[in-house]
Amino acid sequence: MQQILNFLIKHNHWFLFILLEGISFVLLFSFNNYQSASMFTSTNEVAGNIYSMISDVDGYFTLNDENQALLEHNKELISEIEALKEELATLKDSSAIAAFPDGKFRFNTARAVNNSLNKLQNFITIDKGENDGIGSEMGVFNDKGVVGIIYQTSGNFSLVMPLLNSKSMLSCRVKGSNSFCTLRWHGEELQYSYLIDLPRYAIFQQGDTVVTSGFSSIFPADIPVGEIERLEDSDDGMFYRARVRLFVDFASIDNVFVVGNDDKKEQDTLEQSINKLK
Repeated sequence: MQQILNFLIKHNHWFLFILLEGISFVLLFSFNNYQSASMFTSTNEVAGNIYSMISDVDGYFTLNDENQALLEHNKELISEIEALKEELATLKDSSAIAAFPDGKFRFNTARAVNNSLNKLQNFITIDKGENDGIGSEMGVFNDKGVVGIIYQTSGNFSLVMPLLNSKSMLSCRVKGSNSFCTLRWHGEELQYSYLIDLPRYAIFQQGDTVVTSGFSSIFPADIPVGEIERLEDSDDGMFYRARVRLFVDFASIDNVFVVGNDDKKEQDTLEQSINKLK
């Protein structure tokens, strides 16, 4: 304690100087507007810089939490984007079927609720019927290709005769060719059917795409059907027969489109009148 007192007595003039300087500054800034304003501005600037430094330091240590929040937000955005992509794909499918150049065709959507695969006469049941404007002999297809033709309807359901039915016959052509032929299932394999009566002068090859011909009043032209896997001679040797890998996976039928032709009745009536001449 004595040493502290000796130090204060020894340097008392410095302490007196500091005290007087402090009093001078107080008087200077208290009674002079210019000096007071300058002091206030400088103090605010210094305080602002200090607060900014504190904020930067605090922000650095909270970056992890903010990054985690951003990751969660990005995950939500990605989920929304994927959902929008699916919705857009659905809309594209819908707009695609509505974009057939021939406006006489109208379309409806349906879902398969029952399906048989192990018979010669297989059928698919869909959840739309007469109450939805669906009638017999309307075409059915999905995003992969042709599924079949409406065989029978009730108020709320319809039976579809698929390509995997031995009585099913579909008018087709090989894409890039003007030769028309018939697709018929032989009851052997679920993924394969056959084009019959292919003219021998026509040029076909493995990998050619088979599409609807547009010659019937059921389907518009150029709906995909399948792909030629190999060519064979017909039983009488006068035509070719082509083994076709069907595009539609009939074991996983779900959503389908039903296509109706507003001019079908008129066309059928006209064509049937020819039979009366025979």
